[in-house]
Parts: sequence; C-alpha cells; structure tokens
Amino acid sequence: MRRILRAAATGVAAALALTACASTTSAPTAGPSTAAAAPTSEPTAPAEVSTAAYVDVTTAHDPLAQVADETGLDGVVLAFVLADAGQCRPSWGGQTAVDDPTLAAQLADLRAADADVIVASGGASGGYLENACSDAESLADAYAQVLDATGSDHLEVDVEQPIPTATVLDALARLHDERGTDITLTLPVASATQGLTDDAVALLRAAAEKGLDVSVNAMTMNFPQSGSWADSMTAATDRVAAQLSDVWPQLDATAARSRLGLTFMIGRNDTGPVTTLADATTLAEYAAGGGVASIAYWSLGRDNGGCPDDATAQPTCSGVAQDDYAFARAVTAAA
Repeated sequence: MRRILRAAATGVAAALALTACASTTSAPTAGPSTAAAAPTSEPTAPAEVSTAAYVDVTTAHDPLAQVADETGLDGVVLAFVLADAGQCRPSWGGQTAVDDPTLAAQLADLRAADADVIVASGGASGGYLENACSDAESLADAYAQVLDATGSDHLEVDVEQPIPTATVLDALARLHDERGTDITLTLPVASATQGLTDDAVALLRAAAEKGLDVSVNAMTMNFPQSGSWADSMTAATDRVAAQLSDVWPQLDATAARSRLGLTFMIGRNDTGPVTTLADATTLAEYAAGGGVASIAYWSLGRDNGGCPDDATAQPTCSGVAQDDYAFARAVTAAA
C-alpha cells in the first residue's frame, strides 16, 4: 500500500504545483485568491490497487510474512496505537509496548519479503494518543517512536472520536516535513448518499487549508444498508470521491480518486450488514476499475469461518462460512 499511495501523493503534489505555477502567470490580484483553481488532468489513475489487511497487534495471529506470501496481500496495517495508561506514551491497544520483540521479528520478516507496513493510530475505542499529548511536538515525537519501532514510514490516523484538530494536523505536518512520512486519514462513512460524516469532511478541509498532503481512507462499513450491501459500498465510494473533489477543487476526478483508499469489514459488520466474499470481490473490482489507490479490510484475525451465521460481529471470526484467509485471497485476486 505504501508504494502506491506514495505515487498517488506525488501526483497530487505535482497537480498542486501545476496550479501554483499557472497562478503566477495570470493577472495580479490584490491578495491570495480563494477561488477554486481550474481542474487539471494530472495525475493518471494508479496502475494497480494496493491491498492490505488490518492486524490487531494485541491478538494472536499467524506469521505475517507467511500470510502475505500465501494470500498475495501487499502489506498490513498495524492497529491501533493508543495512549499507554492515559499518558503521552504510545502503545498497541493501550497495553503492548510498541517495540514488542515478537512483533519486531515478524515485521523484519515482512519487510524482507518486500511487503508494506503501515502504522494505524486511533480506532473505534480506547484512549487516543492524540488526546493524551498536550502539544504537536510531543504528539509528533510519540508517532515517530512507533514509526521507528516498526520501521514504517506511513502513518494512518483513524479518527472515530473527537480530537484536537489543530494539534493533530500540526503534528502530522511535522512528520511529513521532517521525516517524509506518508500520512493517511481514515474516516467514517455516514451513509451511501452522504458519504463521509460532517466531522470527517471538516477535518479534511482543515488539512487542505493547512496544505497538508494526505491520502484519505474511507471506512465503507457500519453504515445503513440501501439495496444490496455491495451496491451500498460502491455508492458510498462514489459519494466520498465527490467529496474529495469538493475539498480539493484544483484536482480533477481522477486525481481526487488517486488519493482515495477503501476499508471494509469482512463478514458481519457491527451494525448488521454482512459483507460476503462476493461483496468483497465486487468492491475490489470496482476499486480497480475506478482509479482507487488501495483497499484494505478489518481484519486479518477475523478472516476465518470460526463462527458461521453468528448474529453479532465477533473480533476473532467473520461470522460467515469461509476458508481461512478467503477474504484476503478474494481481494487480491480482484484488485
């Protein structure tokens, strides 16, 4: 995922640079213009869709390099970095050291296999590191500690709770400027017709106003189903892509989609919808045909048939009948 998202970000930066260059040759104005820049045809869509699975670091899982080799996944997203004991100290799930030796050994094997490692902070629950750190410098240092421990240069911030927006964006800007860290904001979808929640769009606007170069990962999960679940997820993707074009009007539709990733929940979602293997294939094929940069799923530890037909979502199985890692194989075959 890191490889393709970096290419997308480079293309976005190039498009922004083209817009800036064009403005220097136009008639002078009294001050900086706030009007939308003319769309540009740069960049082209990614040549392929990057694939990844989220890994709950605090739960048992098979060797990650082995799973990537057997399924064809491009990489993993390590989840979730939270505050240790409510302090500005990063940990996995608020309980496991970021330099855990068992994880470190698995990541070394994964990197040796040329797979991508992404670090994810935040998530649906727990004490956010973003709220425990009092200023941008300390938050950036905490992020850097995890990146160094994992050997990653890609940070994803999954925002599902209130955060101090200015502090977080300042910290992310520090990482990007000082370390060249790739930044992704993972944001919830409200519905297929609305797309991202209002708070998520407001965060993106703040990032755009700050000039922070970010990729956007839309959580195509846990929202009301309208029609088939596959149609609901693809419709939500279309709406989110339109929202990105609105937030960054200087980018055309292709460029906006090139900074978009999708994450879905396999099997039983928390709010009721069920993502079948056929649904996952449909979404991955749609992503591949629509210029989306990446697709990932929650989670590797659920990618098994240990609780078929369970009426509620479980953390260790998908809730549908399946072979082990069937969703990983379905996504990589279709993307």
